[in-house]
Parts: sequence; C-alpha cells; structure tokens
Amino acid sequence: MKIKKLRNILETDFLLLLNNLMISTLLINMKIDPKLHHYCQNITKGNLDLVVEMYKLFKFKVVYTPPAKDWIMVGQDEPRFAIQIIQVDDAPIEDINKKRQTHIAFLSDNPQGIIDEIKKWAEGKGLKFREGGWSAIERYFDLPDIFVNFVVEVMHTSIEGE
Repeated sequence: MKIKKLRNILETDFLLLLNNLMISTLLINMKIDPKLHHYCQNITKGNLDLVVEMYKLFKFKVVYTPPAKDWIMVGQDEPRFAIQIIQVDDAPIEDINKKRQTHIAFLSDNPQGIIDEIKKWAEGKGLKFREGGWSAIERYFDLPDIFVNFVVEVMHTSIEGE
C-alpha cells in the first residue's frame, strides 16, 4: 500500500514537473510581436564619437554603423536593445524642465556613482554637464551642448520593487 502511494506521488510530481517544463519552453520560444528594438536620440553635429564614448561607460558597444556615418547604433547584450544616436542641426533645448520630459532610464545599484563617473569623464573632455533628480533614487544628467531633446536618467534598482 505504501509503495503504491509513493508511486502515485512520484508520478504526480513528475507530471507537474513535465508540465512546468513544457510551459517554460513555450514561454521561452514564444515570439513577441511587436518586439522593442531601439530608441533614437538627437545630438548636436560633431559629437557622435563623444556620445559613443560616453555610452561605453555604460558598457554599451557599437552594434551598427551605417555607410553614411551621420548616425550609429549602440547597445548592451542584455537586454538586447539599441540606442540610435543621430546628429541633427537642431539647437539643444535649454529649459531643463522641458528637456527632462524626454529621457532614457537606466537601473543601477549606485545611481549617483554612475552620474559622478560621467561627470568626471565630461569634465575631462571639457564638456558642460548638469545633473538633477526627481528623488534621491531617480537621478538624471545632461550634456546641455550635446543632448538636443533628452536627458539620461539613472535610477536605483530598488525602484523595480515599488
């Protein structure tokens, strides 16, 4: 009798495990449509190499360079997502309150540390730099002579738990 109960329990557990594996496999192989690919940022002309260098501090690499060379795409391995950086003739928005309405956001265990690293890099290049935040864990920075219509936000990873 005990062997039969044990066998039923094992069979039930095995079937549950098999079912979970099949569901997991389906979810992994499920095609997302549409799937996020990239975000485009406008920068002032002549600063493409500087912005690529800045994104390398975020562990980005160049993922595509078109023949025209007036824009480029950078990305991280995970999540697979790219940022297209395009040079335009537009003047940067000066009003930070308006400019920060458009931003790209990153997560970090140390947002201020990331911003301090970018600030040090920018000052070393002789670039204007400004920073601010919506809260202590939601910080942003701007390269006001380069970023035309956006800022870069760096948020603490704890924001995902809220």
